[in-house]
Amino acid sequence: MADEGRHLEVFLYRLRELGVADPEAEIERRASRSLLLFKRRLLELVASKDWEAAIFAQNVILESLEFAVFRSHAQDADPITAEVLKGVIKDERRHIGFGENELGRRLVASPHIRARLGQVKKELDHLVLDTLEETIQHIGLARTEEDRVGRAYLESVERLGFLR
Repeated sequence: MADEGRHLEVFLYRLRELGVADPEAEIERRASRSLLLFKRRLLELVASKDWEAAIFAQNVILESLEFAVFRSHAQDADPITAEVLKGVIKDERRHIGFGENELGRRLVASPHIRARLGQVKKELDHLVLDTLEETIQHIGLARTEEDRVGRAYLESVERLGFLR
């Protein structure tokens, strides 16, 4: 959580450097409907103490999406933003690894969890892919790049054995 708080601080600072007067309001204004629905569902999983599902949603699904989008955006961003994104990407890679390792251990101990996580993935995939599409349109990537980023996200999720 400390890493995520730091990411937010860095992004807000960078937005101010780029001339955005109220970065927090701008984030709220630009957030995709699908991402807001994903956020609501993730918070519901945390509130219900469905820890495996919450770890899966945050540290596998969401972190994989962020990793794929940030990596792609860093290629075309201005040099300072690209450097910021590269630093965040390193953290996201670690966060994904944590999620995969933690869930891997839990799946070995309790294989029945796999069915629950499969349901969560099925429930959230359309929100993630819709968010991905909206985000890529916002940052102006070509359709071929959108397909590549979408595949990168799905491959990350599939490493735990969850197929589309």
